[in-house]
Amino acid sequence: MDTTAFRWVLVVIAVVLGIAIYLFGQHQSRLRRRNAMETYAREEIDSAFIEDEQLRTELDSLNQMLRDDEDDDQVESISITPEREEQATPYSPPDPEIHVPRELRDRAEADIISYQLRHEDYRLITGEEASAAVTETGLQLDDDGYLEYREDGQLHFRIASLSPPGRLYELDQLDFVTVGFNCFIDLEDAEDPRAAYEAMLKKIDELVRVMNLKVYKSTQELLTISDVTAAREKIS
Repeated sequence: MDTTAFRWVLVVIAVVLGIAIYLFGQHQSRLRRRNAMETYAREEIDSAFIEDEQLRTELDSLNQMLRDDEDDDQVESISITPEREEQATPYSPPDPEIHVPRELRDRAEADIISYQLRHEDYRLITGEEASAAVTETGLQLDDDGYLEYREDGQLHFRIASLSPPGRLYELDQLDFVTVGFNCFIDLEDAEDPRAAYEAMLKKIDELVRVMNLKVYKSTQELLTISDVTAAREKIS
Protein backbone atom coordinates (compact mmCIF):
# COMPACT_ATOMS: atom_id res chain seq x y z
CA MET A 1 0.00 0.00 0.00
CA ASP A 2 1.43 3.29 -1.00
CA THR A 3 1.73 6.27 1.26
CA THR A 4 -1.31 8.14 -0.10
CA ALA A 5 -3.72 5.22 0.46
CA PHE A 6 -2.44 4.68 4.00
CA ARG A 7 -3.12 8.34 4.85
CA TRP A 8 -6.70 8.05 3.62
CA VAL A 9 -7.25 4.99 5.77
CA LEU A 10 -6.06 6.89 8.86
CA VAL A 11 -8.36 9.81 8.03
CA VAL A 12 -11.40 7.52 7.72
CA ILE A 13 -10.56 5.77 11.00
CA ALA A 14 -10.22 9.13 12.78
CA VAL A 15 -13.57 10.35 11.43
CA VAL A 16 -15.36 7.14 12.48
CA LEU A 17 -13.85 7.31 15.98
CA GLY A 18 -14.87 10.96 16.29
CA ILE A 19 -18.45 10.22 15.25
CA ALA A 20 -18.60 7.25 17.64
CA ILE A 21 -17.31 9.35 20.53
CA TYR A 22 -19.83 12.14 19.76
CA LEU A 23 -22.75 9.75 19.55
CA PHE A 24 -21.72 8.02 22.77
CA GLY A 25 -21.52 11.39 24.54
CA GLN A 26 -24.99 12.38 23.32
CA HIS A 27 -26.38 9.06 24.50
CA GLN A 28 -24.86 9.55 27.96
CA SER A 29 -26.29 13.08 28.20
CA ARG A 30 -29.77 11.85 27.35
CA LEU A 31 -29.50 9.16 29.98
CA ARG A 32 -28.42 11.67 32.64
CA ARG A 33 -31.26 14.08 31.77
CA ARG A 34 -33.85 11.31 31.83
CA ASN A 35 -32.59 10.03 35.17
CA ALA A 36 -32.64 13.54 36.58
CA MET A 37 -36.19 14.15 35.40
CA GLU A 38 -37.39 10.84 36.81
CA THR A 39 -35.75 11.59 40.14
CA TYR A 40 -37.26 15.14 40.31
CA ALA A 41 -40.73 13.89 39.43
CA ARG A 42 -40.54 11.15 42.01
CA GLU A 43 -39.47 13.59 44.71
CA GLU A 44 -42.40 15.90 43.86
CA ILE A 45 -44.83 13.01 43.87
CA ASP A 46 -43.50 11.75 47.19
CA SER A 47 -43.68 15.26 48.67
CA ALA A 48 -47.30 15.77 47.52
CA PHE A 49 -48.25 12.39 48.89
CA ILE A 50 -46.80 13.28 52.25
CA GLU A 51 -48.62 16.62 52.29
CA ASP A 52 -51.92 14.97 51.34
CA GLU A 53 -51.47 12.45 54.10
CA GLN A 54 -50.89 15.19 56.67
CA LEU A 55 -53.91 17.15 55.48
CA ARG A 56 -56.06 14.04 55.49
CA THR A 57 -54.97 13.23 59.03
CA GLU A 58 -55.81 16.74 60.25
CA LEU A 59 -59.22 16.71 58.55
CA ASP A 60 -60.01 13.31 60.00
CA SER A 61 -59.10 14.55 63.48
CA LEU A 62 -61.27 17.67 63.05
CA ASN A 63 -64.25 15.67 61.81
CA GLN A 64 -63.92 13.30 64.74
CA MET A 65 -63.88 16.21 67.18
CA LEU A 66 -67.03 17.68 65.63
CA ARG A 67 -68.78 14.33 65.79
CA ASP A 68 -67.85 13.96 69.45
CA ASP A 69 -69.22 17.44 70.22
CA GLU A 70 -72.49 16.69 68.44
CA ASP A 71 -72.87 13.36 70.20
CA ASP A 72 -72.40 15.01 73.60
CA ASP A 73 -74.65 17.99 72.76
CA GLN A 74 -71.80 20.31 73.60
CA VAL A 75 -71.84 22.53 70.52
CA GLU A 76 -74.73 24.72 71.77
CA SER A 77 -73.77 24.60 75.45
CA ILE A 78 -70.28 26.06 75.22
CA SER A 79 -69.71 28.47 78.10
CA ILE A 80 -66.86 30.94 77.82
CA THR A 81 -65.19 31.73 81.15
CA PRO A 82 -68.07 30.36 83.25
CA GLU A 83 -66.47 31.67 86.43
CA ARG A 84 -66.85 35.21 85.10
CA GLU A 85 -70.43 34.56 84.06
CA GLU A 86 -71.26 33.48 87.60
CA GLN A 87 -69.68 36.62 89.01
CA ALA A 88 -71.35 38.97 86.52
CA THR A 89 -74.22 41.04 87.93
CA PRO A 90 -77.41 40.76 85.84
CA TYR A 91 -78.44 44.03 84.26
CA SER A 92 -81.46 45.67 85.78
CA PRO A 93 -82.89 49.00 84.60
CA PRO A 94 -82.81 51.91 87.04
CA ASP A 95 -85.89 52.57 89.15
CA PRO A 96 -88.28 54.97 87.40
CA GLU A 97 -88.90 58.47 88.67
CA ILE A 98 -91.74 58.60 91.17
CA HIS A 99 -94.04 61.58 90.67
CA VAL A 100 -95.02 63.48 93.83
CA PRO A 101 -98.24 65.53 93.50
CA ARG A 102 -98.02 69.25 94.20
CA GLU A 103 -100.55 68.82 97.01
CA LEU A 104 -98.01 66.66 98.84
CA ARG A 105 -94.89 68.67 98.00
CA ASP A 106 -96.41 71.82 99.47
CA ARG A 107 -97.44 70.27 102.78
CA ALA A 108 -95.47 69.37 105.87
CA GLU A 109 -94.94 65.65 106.45
CA ALA A 110 -96.88 65.85 109.71
CA ASP A 111 -99.97 67.08 107.84
CA ILE A 112 -100.27 64.18 105.39
CA ILE A 113 -100.40 60.41 105.23
CA SER A 114 -99.23 58.97 101.94
CA TYR A 115 -98.82 55.37 100.77
CA GLN A 116 -97.71 54.09 97.36
CA LEU A 117 -99.20 51.09 95.58
CA ARG A 118 -97.03 49.43 92.92
CA HIS A 119 -95.37 46.23 91.80
CA GLU A 120 -92.12 45.31 93.49
CA ASP A 121 -90.24 45.39 90.15
CA TYR A 122 -91.94 48.61 88.98
CA ARG A 123 -93.87 46.72 86.31
CA LEU A 124 -96.31 49.06 84.60
CA ILE A 125 -100.03 48.92 85.27
CA THR A 126 -102.25 49.26 82.22
CA GLY A 127 -105.34 51.39 81.92
CA GLU A 128 -107.46 48.28 81.58
CA GLU A 129 -106.19 46.89 84.89
CA ALA A 130 -106.58 50.21 86.66
CA SER A 131 -110.07 50.92 85.31
CA ALA A 132 -111.35 47.52 86.41
CA ALA A 133 -109.93 48.02 89.91
CA VAL A 134 -111.35 51.54 90.19
CA THR A 135 -114.80 50.35 89.21
CA GLU A 136 -114.69 47.43 91.65
CA THR A 137 -113.58 49.56 94.60
CA GLY A 138 -116.02 52.43 94.01
CA LEU A 139 -113.46 55.19 93.36
CA GLN A 140 -114.38 58.27 91.32
CA LEU A 141 -112.39 60.70 89.16
CA ASP A 142 -112.54 64.26 90.50
CA ASP A 143 -112.22 67.59 88.66
CA ASP A 144 -108.45 67.77 89.38
CA GLY A 145 -107.74 64.46 87.64
CA TYR A 146 -107.27 62.47 90.85
CA LEU A 147 -109.26 59.50 92.05
CA GLU A 148 -111.19 60.09 95.27
CA TYR A 149 -113.25 58.15 97.75
CA ARG A 150 -116.24 59.66 99.58
CA GLU A 151 -118.69 58.35 102.14
CA ASP A 152 -121.91 60.30 102.80
CA GLY A 153 -120.47 63.19 100.81
CA GLN A 154 -117.37 63.32 102.98
CA LEU A 155 -113.99 63.16 101.19
CA HIS A 156 -111.75 60.61 102.83
CA PHE A 157 -108.69 60.33 100.57
CA ARG A 158 -107.39 60.88 97.03
CA ILE A 159 -105.23 58.89 94.64
CA ALA A 160 -102.66 60.22 92.14
CA SER A 161 -100.56 58.41 89.54
CA LEU A 162 -96.94 57.65 90.42
CA SER A 163 -96.01 58.42 86.81
CA PRO A 164 -95.85 62.03 85.56
CA PRO A 165 -97.91 64.15 85.33
CA GLY A 166 -99.76 62.45 88.19
CA ARG A 167 -103.24 63.08 86.82
CA LEU A 168 -105.54 60.23 85.84
CA TYR A 169 -107.74 61.90 83.23
CA GLU A 170 -106.78 59.29 80.62
CA LEU A 171 -107.21 56.30 82.88
CA ASP A 172 -109.72 54.65 80.53
CA GLN A 173 -107.52 55.10 77.42
CA LEU A 174 -105.95 52.01 75.85
CA ASP A 175 -102.46 53.54 75.85
CA PHE A 176 -102.55 54.59 79.51
CA VAL A 177 -99.89 53.10 81.79
CA THR A 178 -98.58 54.01 85.21
CA VAL A 179 -95.96 52.75 87.65
CA GLY A 180 -98.55 52.77 90.40
CA PHE A 181 -100.72 54.93 92.64
CA ASN A 182 -100.20 57.36 95.50
CA CYS A 183 -102.98 57.24 98.09
CA PHE A 184 -102.89 60.28 100.37
CA ILE A 185 -104.88 62.11 103.04
CA ASP A 186 -104.57 65.80 103.88
CA LEU A 187 -105.13 65.65 107.61
CA GLU A 188 -105.97 69.34 107.86
CA ASP A 189 -108.70 69.15 105.22
CA ALA A 190 -110.17 65.83 106.46
CA GLU A 191 -113.35 66.28 108.51
CA ASP A 192 -112.67 63.02 110.37
CA PRO A 193 -109.01 62.00 109.92
CA ARG A 194 -109.44 58.70 111.78
CA ALA A 195 -112.42 57.63 109.66
CA ALA A 196 -110.60 58.78 106.51
CA TYR A 197 -107.53 56.72 107.42
CA GLU A 198 -109.53 53.57 108.13
CA ALA A 199 -111.43 53.99 104.85
CA MET A 200 -108.14 54.41 102.97
CA LEU A 201 -106.69 51.27 104.55
CA LYS A 202 -109.78 49.31 103.54
CA LYS A 203 -109.66 50.49 99.90
CA ILE A 204 -105.90 49.99 99.71
CA ASP A 205 -106.44 46.40 100.80
CA GLU A 206 -109.01 45.94 98.02
CA LEU A 207 -106.75 47.49 95.36
CA VAL A 208 -103.81 45.36 96.47
CA ARG A 209 -105.87 42.20 96.18
CA VAL A 210 -107.37 43.10 92.79
CA MET A 211 -104.11 44.18 91.12
CA ASN A 212 -101.63 42.11 93.17
CA LEU A 213 -99.68 45.16 94.32
CA LYS A 214 -97.55 45.99 97.35
CA VAL A 215 -97.84 48.98 99.68
CA TYR A 216 -94.84 51.26 100.26
CA LYS A 217 -94.18 54.32 102.36
CA SER A 218 -92.83 57.48 100.75
CA THR A 219 -89.35 56.25 101.70
CA GLN A 220 -89.90 53.25 99.34
CA GLU A 221 -89.94 50.87 102.30
CA LEU A 222 -92.74 48.32 102.61
CA LEU A 223 -95.58 49.37 104.89
CA THR A 224 -95.71 47.32 108.10
CA ILE A 225 -98.27 46.80 110.87
CA SER A 226 -96.14 48.93 113.19
CA ASP A 227 -96.31 51.77 110.64
CA VAL A 228 -100.09 51.52 110.60
CA THR A 229 -100.18 51.54 114.40
CA ALA A 230 -97.97 54.63 114.48
CA ALA A 231 -100.23 56.40 111.99
CA ARG A 232 -103.33 55.62 114.05
CA GLU A 233 -101.66 57.03 117.13
CA LYS A 234 -100.68 60.11 115.12
CA ILE A 235 -104.27 60.95 114.22
CA SER A 236 -106.00 59.79 117.37
